[in-house]
Amino acid sequence: MSSTQWSPAWDKDGAPVATNAFHSPRWGGIMVYNVDPKAYNASELPVRVEVDMERVMEVFLAQLRLLFGISQPKLPPKCLFSGPKSEGLMTWEVDQLLWARSVENLATATTTLTSLAQLLGKISNIVIKDNVASEVYRAVDAIYEAVLELTSGHLASAFVASRKAVTSSERAFFDPSLLHLLYFPDDQKFAIYIPLFLPMAVPIVLSLVKIFLEIHESWRKPMTD
Repeated sequence: MSSTQWSPAWDKDGAPVATNAFHSPRWGGIMVYNVDPKAYNASELPVRVEVDMERVMEVFLAQLRLLFGISQPKLPPKCLFSGPKSEGLMTWEVDQLLWARSVENLATATTTLTSLAQLLGKISNIVIKDNVASEVYRAVDAIYEAVLELTSGHLASAFVASRKAVTSSERAFFDPSLLHLLYFPDDQKFAIYIPLFLPMAVPIVLSLVKIFLEIHESWRKPMTD
């Protein structure tokens, strides 16, 4: 709620603002509640302001629909459709939200398992523990279950199964037994340790070469004598 000296809101050019609310995708929304300064006596503090919560909640519900990804569908000509009400989400909006989140979860779980398979394919000598394999199997079974439930139109069951798929796939991908192999493969280990051991290896190799030459020279002397 803005102060009386800044109410109603104006833009940077001094023109009245067309709307007093805005939202940022996947972050939140803000509404500026303008107070009529003529209706209150600012000289007597504190000032009690009566907020029209019905008008505020209508804006918040509209912002929640946008944040949840519930958009108004495009209707064909001569088609009547019940619009959203101010008291909450309608049944078709809840179904649309469940369907969108189920598809998003399935895409996330599939991408996570694909990335895990690609990373493990690059590592030759690796032992996958039983708990990691079990989580992968659970994720795959949950993906098949969610797809089957979506095909049957059971959106609530599909959403629950898709959440299980995401949880199991992420548990397998971020398992502690795999993290050091995924982020520190053999080629990176060689790149880390070679600069440390190379300065010590050079004198050792030179000493071995010198010893070999001395032994070879000592063998040649009796033959010449």
